[in-house]
Amino acid sequence: MSYGVLCINDSGYVQIDAETPRLCVLTKGSYAGVGGASVVFPRAVTSADPPIVFIRPDGGAIQVPYSVWFSGGPGNWTGFSIKASTTSGNLSGLYFAAAWASMGTATFGMRIWNAAGGLVYDSGAPAVVVTFASGTWTYAGFEDLSTGRRWMWTIAKALGPGEYVSINPFTMYCHNQSAGGLCSLGVDYANNRIIMYSVATTAWTADPGNRPFLCARLVS
Repeated sequence: MSYGVLCINDSGYVQIDAETPRLCVLTKGSYAGVGGASVVFPRAVTSADPPIVFIRPDGGAIQVPYSVWFSGGPGNWTGFSIKASTTSGNLSGLYFAAAWASMGTATFGMRIWNAAGGLVYDSGAPAVVVTFASGTWTYAGFEDLSTGRRWMWTIAKALGPGEYVSINPFTMYCHNQSAGGLCSLGVDYANNRIIMYSVATTAWTADPGNRPFLCARLVS
């Protein structure tokens, strides 16, 4: 960069760049529901694209959410909803919504704009700290359902204190030899693993595709 602000941390990573927005936390809270859960953001997210939703399910039984969709529209995202994989499934936990943009949320602190006048940093919208990423899943078998099967793949990953998982990549169908199957995500706290599910009549068991899994935590 030829001018502006560039902040680098002790590990040599760029934390703030006046020309490039970071993945910023724009709003956070909790969610709960039976069969599904809906959230209204405390303030609208003003990014052009839908935000990336990270969730931290409550412990205990494995919750299996899928199919996230957003209310509002570009520049005014007002909330999101998720469904459980079963109509009686409980969904509850914490969430935060992030985007490759910032918002003026702090009443004091620092703000940085780029050369085009776009806000790229605000003290009240800190950068997301990515803690883990993987696209390598291990096939773990299937369960017979009343209709079709629930196929499973895992990543050996214990969700650490304060870590959240991104749900957006699991809202698309898992491809297979037929018409595809619903894709969903579960956090197995008891066995320190993440589970990807697909409900379908068949599956490519050896290679479910490069479905990215991302963990992150809040810095404040």
